[in-house]
Amino acid sequence: MKKWIWAGCMLLCSFAARAQDADNKSTDTDSKSTSAGYVPVVSGGLGYVYNVVGGVPTLLPQIDPVLLVPFGSHVLLESRTDFTGFFERRNGTGDYTGEIFKSVEYAQLDWLASSHVTAVAGRYWLPFGLYPERYQALWIAVFQDRPITGAIGTPNGSGDGGQLRGVAAQTDKFTIDYAAYFSTHSNTNELQASRVAGGDGSIFFPDKHIEVGGSYQRLLEGHEINSGALYAQWKPQAIPLDVKTEYDRSFYGQGYWVEGNYMLSQLPVANNLFKNLQIGLRSQQFDPLNGGGHGLPTVNTQRVDIALNYYFRDNNWRVISNYGRQFSSGNDQNVWNVGFTYRFLWPLWPGRK
Repeated sequence: MKKWIWAGCMLLCSFAARAQDADNKSTDTDSKSTSAGYVPVVSGGLGYVYNVVGGVPTLLPQIDPVLLVPFGSHVLLESRTDFTGFFERRNGTGDYTGEIFKSVEYAQLDWLASSHVTAVAGRYWLPFGLYPERYQALWIAVFQDRPITGAIGTPNGSGDGGQLRGVAAQTDKFTIDYAAYFSTHSNTNELQASRVAGGDGSIFFPDKHIEVGGSYQRLLEGHEINSGALYAQWKPQAIPLDVKTEYDRSFYGQGYWVEGNYMLSQLPVANNLFKNLQIGLRSQQFDPLNGGGHGLPTVNTQRVDIALNYYFRDNNWRVISNYGRQFSSGNDQNVWNVGFTYRFLWPLWPGRK
């Protein structure tokens, strides 16, 4: 119970941080950006989610502080540590009890070597598919549950080692991005990582606002396996729509997900009320191979989710709600998530923004 009270205090204390808009390149990226200039910044988000899976409720408070420390215009130190509470009723009907889990998501040094290459050293998110780097952040994710195939290509979520990434080529018609990495094995507490190597590449067409890409990874320890992903994303300029899809495959299974999100900002009726309302729909399917497991289902699984999210205060505050129905040969169940998220940005230099 003391841990539950402590988790609540963390949330309340975090409200005192002065919120400011993040000058990000895109609203779909995490705060991993050099836009902080020469001012150290504490950014990130916090949230509180009431989760129900198959009739079992769970309380999930979370705080994800991000530290950005620039050294001139070419070097950036960035880190993110997640504090997530997991509380369930004792014996199913008693008081909520549980604990706080801490994980270091990334702690890396970025060197902008040129307009085409950024060298990364330390602990970093594995660039595999669309979800980990772009939509995993609590304050960005439309759905609070990651895709069923989320464990493919991210055996520990993060890697410990080095990475090269950047823009390989850019014209008025297209932009080609790339990332190549190697991670060593680590059993260090909160810095666990697998020995893997891989890469990601995509091409973006600005006229159509369409991106297509793919990822590949080779696990270099234990049962060495290959993992791959193909993905696409479309954001038309005329309407506030975001459509994305991904297919993932590994030794333990294959699956896909398709997601569409729409802001009702163009609704002609009661626009002031509905312009900040977001509707999301996601469909998923997964088929296990070689027994599945390793973070993946062991039986054929399908799931459909719908989300309703409402944004306040320049999109820093957000009330979230989503419902999903999961179908599998083992057990069908409902999944509910209701709560809020808050995005904050706090310069560590007095008087600076």
